[in-house]
Amino acid sequence: MFITWRQTGWLLIATLAFFTVLFLNFPQIDLWFSSFFFSGAFTQRGNPTFEFIRYIFIDGLTIIAILSVIMLIRSLMIGSRRAVPIQVWGFIVSTFMAGPIIMANGIFKSYWGRARPAEVEFFGGSSDFTPPILIADQCERNCSFVSGEGSAIATFIIVFAVVIWPNMSRRWKAATLYVGLPSSIVGIALRIITGRHFLSDTIFAVLFCAAIAWAFFQIFDMRLYRRGLTWSNLKRDLSKAKPRDDVGVAGTGK
Repeated sequence: MFITWRQTGWLLIATLAFFTVLFLNFPQIDLWFSSFFFSGAFTQRGNPTFEFIRYIFIDGLTIIAILSVIMLIRSLMIGSRRAVPIQVWGFIVSTFMAGPIIMANGIFKSYWGRARPAEVEFFGGSSDFTPPILIADQCERNCSFVSGEGSAIATFIIVFAVVIWPNMSRRWKAATLYVGLPSSIVGIALRIITGRHFLSDTIFAVLFCAAIAWAFFQIFDMRLYRRGLTWSNLKRDLSKAKPRDDVGVAGTGK
């Protein structure tokens, strides 16, 4: 049984409402959860293995986003001869732009003013601890709410589920479930383990990005086009040349 787009929307609203009420009434959950990784300091901060994993995600997602923009431009150039529907690239690019770039880094992290865990007094810093939903004045830029990297990883997971998962074989689906998804969760969790984000920063990053993807799913009518991103279609688009402007009507030479 598949959940409909409308049902997904109501589920997102209910989940957002639940976590909003939860963290407004019990903000100490964030301190409690982060304290599991604090022993006089967030000792895993600067861990070379964790930093290596972090930059794999950062660089990998950056490459994916750039390639998606390139493919959107190429799809526009080859026009009606495209094999992958342009709506697919529009959905991917719009979701990455609106979620991690504009929502997370452009708005929340720049203006919400929530101090990171390692900066609050409870963990030896000088800033006040504030709930996730309320605008604060404890940080001027690159603040804790919401997690930028969590937003990027969550967006990738959602985009992957929408446009790639439907075209995968059973073997690749199994590999994704047992390797890819847990690895992505670890990538998000590292920001909490190293004292750079609270639990709620991550939860709301995922939920906000899910809401953005939900809206663009409808805007780009992905019910019709989500199965268009196949390897064969992608190869066909990559092999097509841009139409020549100097070629006139066939047979006229004009």
